[in-house]
Amino acid sequence: MTQKSTLPENVPDFPCFHPIVLSTASRRVHGAEGSEAGYIQGAADDHEAWAGGLTPPVFWKHKEQLLKTNEVDLPSLIANLVVEEPSADAVPILIRPTSSLYVSSTHQLDPSPFDIVISCTSNPLPPRDGTARKTRYLHLKSQTGKLGSRDLRFQLPLLPDFFSSLTSPPAKILICDPTGKDLAVGVALVILCLYADPSGAINPHATRPRIDKKLIKQRLAWCTTTHPTLNPPRGTLQSVNAFLMPDPSARVPLRACPSIPPPRSQSLASTAAPSVLPTRAAALFAALAAPGSSWRFSRMLTSALPTHPSGSVRGTATFARLSPSASTASASGAPPALLYVEEGVFTTTTQHVFTARQKYVYQLGSPVASTEEDETACLSVHFYEEGKGIGGLFVEMGELEEEGEKGFWKATNREQHLCAADLYTASWRVGRGMLGKGNSEGGAEEDQWWEVRYDVKGPKKDYVSETRYTRG
Repeated sequence: MTQKSTLPENVPDFPCFHPIVLSTASRRVHGAEGSEAGYIQGAADDHEAWAGGLTPPVFWKHKEQLLKTNEVDLPSLIANLVVEEPSADAVPILIRPTSSLYVSSTHQLDPSPFDIVISCTSNPLPPRDGTARKTRYLHLKSQTGKLGSRDLRFQLPLLPDFFSSLTSPPAKILICDPTGKDLAVGVALVILCLYADPSGAINPHATRPRIDKKLIKQRLAWCTTTHPTLNPPRGTLQSVNAFLMPDPSARVPLRACPSIPPPRSQSLASTAAPSVLPTRAAALFAALAAPGSSWRFSRMLTSALPTHPSGSVRGTATFARLSPSASTASASGAPPALLYVEEGVFTTTTQHVFTARQKYVYQLGSPVASTEEDETACLSVHFYEEGKGIGGLFVEMGELEEEGEKGFWKATNREQHLCAADLYTASWRVGRGMLGKGNSEGGAEEDQWWEVRYDVKGPKKDYVSETRYTRG
């Protein structure tokens, strides 16, 4: 039952079975998924995004007060209850049979007893005191929930270089995230697969075992038998599998694309499994990354709501390689990334004129919005964070399919992007010359174009954005 569902006036009588009525705070998006009857986006399961810190114990303890409070005053009441409610400090859990690998939440965490601390958090952990300075620290920047599982794919390549820099096996390793049950367990599982022998001894310089699904399941069993809560969600396990077992089918080596330089150094990850990328996505990335290239673009914005203007944008866009200093995710053999910068003039249908500027990051690598059966690599578009580099995921391009008679390639997003209450659907068309399918020199000039369309639906947004890029 959603907010718009209609309940019967009288309670029905079900003599033969017990009815279960499921209610959700999420709205139904008609036609957004395979079922035209409608799809409940998220189905209100990402409580960390909307519950304001309210937990089941706090809810049941203060149920009467919460249910009597009007909706306007609820956020402040919940905030006060969460602050007043006592909570235990983080208690690290030792994963058996190891004697050195721990996982925990970040709440009131004391890192001083550990030689190594790895946090899967949005921001780095602040040092509690001077004793924490002796601890070696690695920050794997990740959001919470499903977005964090996606972020993890781009952060895991930092692990091998970090461990290869250790001079001796660490006595105590701690991996933490806000709950201690999700990303931290995924990172611990990677460490167990890469560096733990059958007895549980962890040695960063030991010969790496052959990694397959059997080994991953065995090491995951170490976590779940240690404590039943150490069972990460499916999205996190997909990220772990994609990192540990990259699928070479339908991909080509990174250095096989002449426009993309090979990694600067060989890490343990690249030694065991070289970075691999798909032919079509790599060719498109190389075309966008061509040195000195710029793009002219024209964009049409068509809004169905008077609160958002319609009009056209004309300007230029450039791609530049994202330097390692701009983002830790672009170092240590992680997928290559480009900084997209556009500047143009937005002229509304009412003849108002504005300057339009945007920045995004285009990255080439394994998808973060795929299933275990669909692990082809792709181009992904991320938000750009000033001073930090790669931000959260915006959209991912699905597989490029050729429209032979029409002379272009097309693709759609792997998953729709939910931004607050607004749903973004993306689609692309790419000229044949962008993939080297034009003349013998890599594509006719008239085929050097690409287009992107965004359909945006939400309670306060309802518009279509169509942009065409041509060589500048």
